[in-house]
This record gives sequence, C-alpha cells and structure tokens, in this order.
Amino acid sequence: MKKLLLTLLLAPCFVWAQNGLQLLENLKRIESTGTVLHIAAHPDDESTHMLAWFAQEQHWETNYFAFTRGDGGQNLIGDEQGIPLGLIRTQELLAARRIDGANQHFSQAFDFGFSKSTDESLSFWNKELVLSNLVYVIRKLRPDIIFTRFPPDARAGHGHHSASAVLAIEAYQAAADPKRFPEQLKGDIKPWKATRLLWNTFRFGSSSTVSDDQFKIQIGNFLPSIGQSTGELAAFSRSQHKSQGFGFAVDHGKSTEYFQTLGGVAPKNSIQEGVTNHWQSSYAGAEIERMIGLIIRNYQTEKPYLSIPDMIQVRKSLNKLDDSYLKAKKIKQIDEWIVQAAGIHFAGSTNRGTIAQGDAMNIKTEFIVRSPVHVTSLKLSIGEKDTVLKESIVPYKRVNWNHTQQIRQSITQPYWLVNTKETGHFVVKDQEKIGQAAPDPALLVHAFLTIEGEKLQISRPIQELVVDPVKGEYSQPIAITPRSIFQINHPNILLPKGSGDSKSFEIQIKAMGAIASGKVDVLNQAGTRLGTLDLPEGLAMGMSQNVSITVREKDQKFDGKETWKLQLAYETSRGNWVDSLQMESINYPHIPVQRYFSPVSVNLLHIDFKKTGKRIGYIKGAGDKVPESLTQMGYQVDYLLESDLKASNLAQYDVVLTGVRAHNTVDYLSNAHAELMKYVENGGNYVVQYNTQSNLGPLKSQMGPYPLAITRNRITKEEAAPKFLVDLPIFHKPNEIKESDFADWVQERSIYLAESSDPNFTFPLAFTDPGESEQKGNIAIARYGKGQFIYTGLVFFRQLPAGVPGAWRLMANMLDARR
Repeated sequence: MKKLLLTLLLAPCFVWAQNGLQLLENLKRIESTGTVLHIAAHPDDESTHMLAWFAQEQHWETNYFAFTRGDGGQNLIGDEQGIPLGLIRTQELLAARRIDGANQHFSQAFDFGFSKSTDESLSFWNKELVLSNLVYVIRKLRPDIIFTRFPPDARAGHGHHSASAVLAIEAYQAAADPKRFPEQLKGDIKPWKATRLLWNTFRFGSSSTVSDDQFKIQIGNFLPSIGQSTGELAAFSRSQHKSQGFGFAVDHGKSTEYFQTLGGVAPKNSIQEGVTNHWQSSYAGAEIERMIGLIIRNYQTEKPYLSIPDMIQVRKSLNKLDDSYLKAKKIKQIDEWIVQAAGIHFAGSTNRGTIAQGDAMNIKTEFIVRSPVHVTSLKLSIGEKDTVLKESIVPYKRVNWNHTQQIRQSITQPYWLVNTKETGHFVVKDQEKIGQAAPDPALLVHAFLTIEGEKLQISRPIQELVVDPVKGEYSQPIAITPRSIFQINHPNILLPKGSGDSKSFEIQIKAMGAIASGKVDVLNQAGTRLGTLDLPEGLAMGMSQNVSITVREKDQKFDGKETWKLQLAYETSRGNWVDSLQMESINYPHIPVQRYFSPVSVNLLHIDFKKTGKRIGYIKGAGDKVPESLTQMGYQVDYLLESDLKASNLAQYDVVLTGVRAHNTVDYLSNAHAELMKYVENGGNYVVQYNTQSNLGPLKSQMGPYPLAITRNRITKEEAAPKFLVDLPIFHKPNEIKESDFADWVQERSIYLAESSDPNFTFPLAFTDPGESEQKGNIAIARYGKGQFIYTGLVFFRQLPAGVPGAWRLMANMLDARR
C-alpha cells in the first residue's frame, strides 16, 4: 500500500491510515493486472521517476530488482561498512518504495565495491547463481514489461551496472525456457516471457545515452488524489538514499523518458501496447472486471466501507478463476483494501526491543473496527496461543488481549545472514526467500475474522511501542537474542615483533536474560581458555561485566596476523551452554532500528612495526573507524573542532589527519584552510584521506597548499601490484615498505585518486588495473615551508579495521613527522 504522507521522512517507523482518495487509487490497482519489473545493480540505481509513474499513475504492480544491497559502497552518514551498510541501504530502499509505491527485490549478490569489468562482476558473484535469482523473480512476478537502468556495455560506467543488464537480457530468455533452472518450476512458478525488454536510457550529468530516434514517453503528471506529481514523488523517493548523499531536487513539471528495445516487441505508440492489462478473457474474469468497475463508479470517498459488501462479492467470484496465481495475488490486494476501508486497527506491541531465547514476553494486542462494519468470529493468535473473543465486535469498541509468550524461536537474524557468506554472494537455502527484501519479523500476531460471511486473516509484526517526549509514539522492530552477547573494545591488537609488549583487551559480557550463578570461560576457536569470569550471584537481565584478556608478544609464535574467534562457555546452576555472538544495532532516525548478530573475533598483529610522534589531531569526516586503530598503534588521538583549527593550537600535534570525505562534509574547513596551511608551513604534517569531487559530493574547501584535483579514477583490484615511482622517506621511515605490505588488502586499493600539474606535487606510488594504464594518484605529497601535505586515496578506512598488517605500517609512515 502507498504511504504517501511525506512527514514519514521524519520518524523511524510508521503506521498510517489510508484516506478515502488513496483507497480509490488502490481500487484501481486491484482493477489493473499490468506488472512491470525494473532491474539494476544497487540501491539508488533505480529510475524512481518511472517507478512512481507506473505505480501511482498507471496503477500497475511495480517492482524494482537490485542485484546487491549496496554493501560495498561508501557511507556519508556514519562509519558502517560492508554488512551493516547493506542493512542501512536495504531500509533506505524500502523507505523509497513506500513513497513511490513499488515493491523491492534482491538477489544473493554481494556488493564488492567498484568494478570496471562486466566479466569480473559476473565471475565474482557466481553468474549462474544470481541469474537463477532473477529468473525466479521473473517467473514469480510474471512481469509484462521488464526494463533495465543500464546498458550491457561500458556506457554503464560500472561493472556491476553493465552486468545487471547482461543478466537481464539473458534472464528475459531463460525465464521462458523450461529447460533453464527447472528445479524452480513448482506450484505457481512457471516459465514466463515478458512482452518486451527495454533499456531506460539516461542523462547523468555530462553523460547522455538518449537520442531522438528512441521511443519516448512524457511523464510527471499532477495527481489530484495525492496532491503531487509523480516527479515530486520520485524526488522524495530518491532522497531516501541518505547514506549515499542522494538528496534530490524536486521536479514539479513533466519530463521525458527514453527507451531502447533489448528484447521482445518494440513499442510504437505506447509503452504498454500489446499488454493485456485487464482480467482474463473468460466469462468469470470479465464479470469480475465489470464488478470492480461498478464499485469504482459508485465509490464514496468519505464512506469507503460502503463498498465492502461488493468487494466481498468480488472476492467470492475470484474462486471461479482457474488462474491460481492471479487469484492469490488479487485476494491479497482485496483483503488489504477491505481492512483499510473498514478502518480496522490491529497491532501487537511490547515494551521491550529485545528478548532472550527462553524468556517470556508480555504482549498487548489491540483490535478496533473504526467504521460501521460488522465483524464476527474474531480470533487472535500468537504462536501456539490463541483466544476466541466475542462473536460480534461492536464498531469502535476496543478489544485488548494481554498475553505472555514464551520465546522458543531462533534468534532474529536477517535471512541472508543466517548462513556464512561465500565469495561474492550470500547463501540462501530457502528458495521461497529468493528476492525477498526485508528481514523476517521476530514474531507475528494474527487476527482471524469474518466480514459479510467471508473469512479473512490479518497478520502484523509484534513491535516495540515507544513513547518519546519529543518524537511521540512510534514502533520499532524487536529482536530475539541469545542468552548473552559480548563485544571487545578493539578488534585488532598490535604486538610489534621484539617489543616484549603485553597488551590487554576488554570483553564486555551483557546478560540479555537472567543468568544463574556459576562461571563463564572465554575461549578461542582452539578451545584455549583466555580468561574466566566468576558469577557467584549470576547476572540479572541487562547487567554487564567485563573480562580483561592479556596477551604477551613473547608468547606469539607466528608472524603477521592471527585471528581468534571467541566464545563464552557457561557453567551455571541452571545449565551449561556456549554463546559466541555480538549484537550490532544500527540507529538512524530515517530507518527502523536494525539489529543483527555476528561472531566475535580479535586479530593479533605480530609484525615489524615502528612509529614516531605521539599526538594526532583528527578532523572527523563522514565517519570511519580509523581512530580506533591509531589508538592501538600508540597514538593519542584528539578530535578537533572548528575552534581548535588555529595554527597556534595545531602546533602541539605531530600530525593532523582528516577522516574520509572531511572536505566534502565539514563546512568550516573552508574557513580553516589558511590556518591549516600555516600549521604545515611551520613544520606540520597534514594528511587528508580520500574525498570526492562531483555534483553530489563537491569539495567544500581547498585541501592543500597548491591546486590538486580529485578524479573518479580508482584501483579496484585489491591484489594490484604496487609500483614505487619515487624513492621517498614515506617508504622507509620508520617502516621499510615492500611489495609484501600490499598483500591481503580487502575490496580495493584506492579510490578517488588525485592529479595535479603543479610541480610541487610528487606522486610516488602507482598501480595498474587489468587492461588499463598506470594510475599514480594514490598518494600525492607536497612540501610546503617546513612541513608537508599528503593526500591519499588508499582505502585505509577499510584496511585498518580489517587488520591488514601492511596498511598499518604504511599509515604509520604517513603519520611520521620526521621529513
């Protein structure tokens, strides 16, 4: 259903009633049988203009299929990367779909960052696997029209983009071939051939793939029923991609969209021509279409419930159809419409956001019919518990059911994270979940009821009900957790070889449910006991205790990095068990809270490592986890504010380092540039991590003492061999940097490389991606006065948290104040 109140941008979770005009639009969606599928690679790739036009103006069932969840992108609003970023971008897509009215689908593919090659993307993802995902979704949705966002070639600008089009072209044919992926062909999943496959050509900045000889349509009409145009809805939808900085200007007028035919019958006069956008031609289908049309003509906006008896008759007539697929889809739409037209409020809530396995949760269920609709035989159900209430529910009377539920379910984990991810893709073993966008709710409450003699079922997720003095009332998802969770204060422990150092890390253990008296041992994957915490009185729910684990450099018999996977082994008066997970919570105001569980591990870095200097002044950017690694290296890290950026104050720091995208996101750096350069001139070291330069991510200030441009160039092969172009101290002091220091990097080498014709800049390091020329803008160094300025596109924000030894050594050299 279409939640079009734009104030939904301001709160994390919402339940909005449908007004009469929106319900009329939903009647037209029931009348329509047209289905369209849009295909691209990532969140934020989609053509929201076309999605809004198909869903809101044409009333088609509209779908967007993104091959990835955007896990490999950058993050403008926080420091989440990888899996948690994918969770954020999934929810941003779902928020976008609530506005433009489309449905969301995904494949199992994992976003591994920028790719320059279609072949690389298809190989990394496992082409046959993700192709089967798309074929399954096509067979399940049965779209009449499929259109891609990108072409299958270099004009797409990204290997993932072009791969999405290559896969769409192949899936268009494969979905119709019963010999391709025959294991899918069960129940209502049958071979399917769309009428046409199109490419929605584009203008992105200076890049244009449109031409006058392409098929074109004009969209963006004003829709009185919602008080906005589809172009306005599209802009609000696109602006939900906040982690990518995609706030979008509103287009209040009309626009023209261009299409090139990739398969099927090319359109001549209408994009929908040749599509039978009405009920099947049988007598039963024609009668249903006539009935719905009559309901629409007689519909009363202020009294939508008056149409319910006729909609019940439509529902009954559906059982005469032979098409079980259409029958199931339309009955679902009709049931949703009836519930909304009757003004039924049905919700299950609790006052807790988390509940441990085995504990009991108090749940309040509320049911109200807010119209003169007669409801009988109401039964409410949670798990194996149900209750039969009054035979007849009086309109406007509140029915409450308070129930205590024993939690026996598995922990709440997004379904694509249940199994260990393989190279390039998530592992999803349940075929029916292929394409599913959202995680499954922890618990559902069901209402079984009868209206006009017809039995209906309503299901709702049980959610935490929050009443905030500022935000008011809102709901959040709940999570079922292990008995305990734990986390460490730093995922990497640096033990320089020959140092004789001893270092400790803290493990915080939190009881998610009451834990009886006993003890808990901290073990690594080999079963070695690292520490023990006695629990003479147990732990009450919500309590935390810390265990300190000490490791000694002289005990380490390996060189490089060793990873310990940690477990908690409990021996208590009420039983023994092992917990091994941490719970990550993602909290942003524009999406519901996201919780997921992951193993706890710590990397021991037993490496040759030296550093100079003690104090770093850190200017936060868009968000990264670099400072935690700097602290582990032995630096004192002070976070600098605008008032701190005076040369006289900066003189106390051995180096000033910016977080990623600082010059894109921190407005006051423009005013501070002169003082920063004075700090460098007086002998300081100013190191800038990557920034972008585009319409969406402009530089807000000059970075260095001389002109320096930021390009879109990058090195995507993390195994690309380094080439040392200029012999500088940065490769020798205090650590001797060799080619081996570039082993085992993750995802990529560098992004947004620098270039300059100014002779003051030196570019000492180069890499080459396959089939491309040498790229040398990975590090740019310029002397200025007594000090120096460094810009680096090397992705330290990924490598340092991942515990890549060579990246730690090279970063220490960049921070070296002795030049």
